[in-house]
This record gives sequence, C-alpha cells and structure tokens, in this order.
Amino acid sequence: MKPTLLDQKFWRNFAKNNWEKKPLVLKNVKSGLLEMGDAEIFNLLVLYSDRCRKLNNPEGFKFYIDGFKADAEDVLQVLPEKNDKSLLGYHARMKALFPDYCLVCDELLKVNLNKQHLLTDFTDELYRHVGFPNRFSEMGLYLGNYRKTPFGVHVDSCGVFSFPVAGLKRFRLWTSAFAKKNPGLDRAFKYDKYKKNSQLLEVGPGDMAYWPSSAWHIAESDGSFSATWSLGVWIDQPHREVFSESLKDLLDQKLNSAGAAPTTPFKNLRSKTGEVAELPETYRKSIELLQNLTALELQETFLKSWMKHISLQGFKNIPHVDFKLSAKSRIQLRRDRSLILWQQALTSKEKVYFSFGGVLVESSKSSGLLKLVKAVNAGETCLVSDFLKGASLKKDLATLRALADAGAFI
Repeated sequence: MKPTLLDQKFWRNFAKNNWEKKPLVLKNVKSGLLEMGDAEIFNLLVLYSDRCRKLNNPEGFKFYIDGFKADAEDVLQVLPEKNDKSLLGYHARMKALFPDYCLVCDELLKVNLNKQHLLTDFTDELYRHVGFPNRFSEMGLYLGNYRKTPFGVHVDSCGVFSFPVAGLKRFRLWTSAFAKKNPGLDRAFKYDKYKKNSQLLEVGPGDMAYWPSSAWHIAESDGSFSATWSLGVWIDQPHREVFSESLKDLLDQKLNSAGAAPTTPFKNLRSKTGEVAELPETYRKSIELLQNLTALELQETFLKSWMKHISLQGFKNIPHVDFKLSAKSRIQLRRDRSLILWQQALTSKEKVYFSFGGVLVESSKSSGLLKLVKAVNAGETCLVSDFLKGASLKKDLATLRALADAGAFI
C-alpha cells in the first residue's frame, strides 16, 4: 500500500475538511511519529511507572478490572516493570491475573524526552493550519484486552489523533446531534439499537485515526490485546477566558493590598426606595487604575502571558530534566525543538522577560545573559562563565537557574 504522507497538502485538506468536522482514518502513515512504536511506548511506560513507584503515587494512571476502576493504592502493584521486557510481556503477566483489564496513562509527556521532537514536529504543522490551542495537547495511552472502554460511550472536549502500536483498534463514533436526540447513549455499554447510526473506525500499527471533539465514541474489542497512544488536543477554553486571566494578573499587580480586601467599606448601600446610586470608594479608585493603564502596559501584559503559554509548545507539560547549574557549567539546549523565549520589556528598557516550559522569569537587562540565551537557542554548547560576569553575575545566575529548573538545559 502506498504510504500516506503528512505533507503540506495533507494538512491543508485536513484543516479544511476534517478538523472539528468529521473523522478520518489514514492507512500506512509515513511520519516520524511511527518511531513511537511498541518498544518506545513500553520504555516510556516503565520510566513513568518507576517514577510513580519512587513517589509512591500512581497519579496519571488508571487501571480497570472487568470494567471496574481499581483503587489508587492497588494501581502501583500492577504497573509495567522492566522485567516485563515488552508490552506483550506485560500483557502476559496481567492476563494471568485478570481476564479483562485496561491500563490508562495520561502523563507520558513527562518522560518523553528522547522522542518529544517527533510530537513537536507533528503539532507544529497541526497548529500552523488550525491554530494554537488555548488550553493544551496531552499524550494518552490505553492498553489491555478490555472489550469496551471501561466508562462506556462518552464525549471529550478534545480532538483526538490515535496511533495503535499493537493489535487492531476499533472505535465506534456517533455525531453530537444524534447523541443529543438519544440521551440513553451517554455512558452506555449496551448500544446495539444505536449501531446503525454510528461510524466504525478500524486502525492498526502504522495507521492513524482522528475524530473531532464533538464525536461521542467508545473503543471495542473481541478480547484481543491492543495498545494505542493518542494525542488529545483540548479546545474547551475560549479566547475570552485566556484574555481575562491575563488581565487578572495585571489587576492583581496594580490593585496591591486593596485587591485582597475581604470587605468593602460603604456610606450608603441603597436608598429607602431600593435605588443604588453610587459605587463605594474602593470601586471608584479601582476604576481610576483601569483608566490610567497605558497601551504599553496592556500590550506587555498580554505579551508576557502569550509567551508563557507558548513556551510549553502547546502541550500540557514537557519532559523534565534535572540540571544543577553553576557558573562553571557547560550548557546546551535540550534537543526537542524547544527554545528559550524572550522579550524586551515594553515599559522599561532595563527589564527582559524569559520563558521556558510554562515558567516566566523577569530579569534585569544584561547583555551577557541575552547573548548566552541566543547562543544556546542557536544550538551552541556554552560555558556559563564566558557570558555571565561582573556586578550582575548573581542575578543573572538566578535567572539562568530558574530556566534550568524549568528543564531548559542538558
């Protein structure tokens, strides 16, 4: 079968005909994402499982037995281990214990350092054609021999790209219009009478399925083992919420202690007739603050918020890197297409903002620090002490350590 290329022509057609409109199945996809096959997914599972065992916390995992969700304290006992050697090895161990099981993990992004650039290549093209998500994208995994999704027919607030890595995967979908007319479909496990109104997607390793956020769906199986990872693009946060949250940060800064007051002093709440004729003084002063905001202050506020948001590259989180930084460190940027974002403050020539991994750092302007950031963004390996010197060394190191703590360097 001729490979399906995810080229510019594909993305233009996808944005026009499928994104948030209708499902799609692609066979024999030619994409770097196929490097994230069964072996790579198993390695990520073990990495994240080891992390959960170390913290004694299975956060990000859910485990279902015969459709029933296991308690959190029991999940740690059934997570993949290195000794399983493969997804099939893990399945053999679980099958000996449970005739019907499903393992779900929503946090593989936290450990996907070596292959994160493959996801970024994919999402960069997607976002370029459909827009940057106001919320985020996340990586999920479902595996097991479960016959139906343990929580029945459901709808999410995300568009889903699904990539099977083991076994045949079947997804049954209904339109939102049909689900609205048939409320009995919600969380249903018995839905034979609705099947004629559904669309069935079948995909295997090397294929890709997509469905929009409005699609009601359930996974089906004959009891055979399957493993599928997915990229969910959440689109449930409208622009007005993002905009108002950015404005809230500015108001918190401007209102200072007045903004934290738990009560509001007043002269008269209302007249005898019930008329409310005036605002309390606290409100009037707050309005004056709004009226005195400059265009540059507003622009800088939203620019900082936007920079912080896009520094995660559209993901819920990014793989963490532990790095202890000092003036003697040699640093280079991690290899997953990430960059340290920066901007000159609009309201002060003496301030610069840096952002990485959802962290925003305000810094005094330093030519050495900015040169260092530009050098590592260009792919260079840099000795910190070659760039950071003099009176600003301590402050510049603090800024650089904040970026290192956010995972910027290796």
